[in-house]
Amino acid sequence: MIEPNALAPKRKSRIGLYAMPVLVAVFGIAVSVWWTVATRFADAAFDHWLSAEASVGRQWSCATRSMAGFPFRIELGCEGLGLAASQGELHTLAMGGFVAVANLYQPSLLLVESHGPLTATLANGQTLSLQWVLMRTRLHFETPNRADQIDWAVDGLASESDNRLLAGTLGHAEVHMRKRPKEDGPSTDLDLAASLADAVLRDSSVPAFFNGQGTIKQGVILADHPGLTGVEAWRSAGGEIGIEHWDMSRGDQSLHLSGTLAIDETHRLAGKVDVAAKGVGELFKETGFATLGSALGGGSVQLPLTFAKGRLLIGPLRLAEFPPLY
Repeated sequence: MIEPNALAPKRKSRIGLYAMPVLVAVFGIAVSVWWTVATRFADAAFDHWLSAEASVGRQWSCATRSMAGFPFRIELGCEGLGLAASQGELHTLAMGGFVAVANLYQPSLLLVESHGPLTATLANGQTLSLQWVLMRTRLHFETPNRADQIDWAVDGLASESDNRLLAGTLGHAEVHMRKRPKEDGPSTDLDLAASLADAVLRDSSVPAFFNGQGTIKQGVILADHPGLTGVEAWRSAGGEIGIEHWDMSRGDQSLHLSGTLAIDETHRLAGKVDVAAKGVGELFKETGFATLGSALGGGSVQLPLTFAKGRLLIGPLRLAEFPPLY
């Protein structure tokens, strides 16, 4: 005899109906906690940087500070950025602000967009005012306190200054810096590349172009210790600047450099640079290097320049003398 309950259909479990909503809720809570912790860490890191800068005489401030980007990004905003420095070449600075963005799933990559205008007062009393269309910086961090790659670009830059050499316009510029890869241990050298296009000084109507690439041996020391203390430590460690190529052009003028430069024990430039120039004699005369300008002249010339014991030489011929850099 068959039991009546044996023929009744089995009741389906309702666990599956609640599984997805529970998972979504758990995921939402986890992301919220993760975002809150990450933003607090970013806020604390910014405070730590402000404190470190204040300890060396640079007081930075934000008129308005914000944190946004939930749920998958961290956006640290600072509007009304200001600086008051008690030492160094930069005395005061005021800038529109910046927004720094990092993704939660890739916190080692930071993107920064800077907002103008920027006004600054230098220690010598000169003023500088900058405005731009777009300025962005990309930083990749190998540790929380050290970036191993920096990329910076600006479009539509306009500059006004008491110093005519700092006044003009710039169509586009890029600077790229990264730690040079090394297979047998930590790298201490930096690769550097830079370019600019449509640069026009205030007293000129002819645009200039530049493209350069080189290496800074022991450059990590300079990155970790900015200022004269870091420069001296870099010099003592055998720091050297290798110029692979330095190409500048403006109309019929051109200048091409390659070689190496360092700082000797008397804190003067030392090294050798090969120069290929065309029509730049007058340019050097205008910027205060009359002897070098006369040597280069208005035609095409190729010559080696040597920096030794505070002197600039072509072979045995002394062109100029230079004081210590610091």
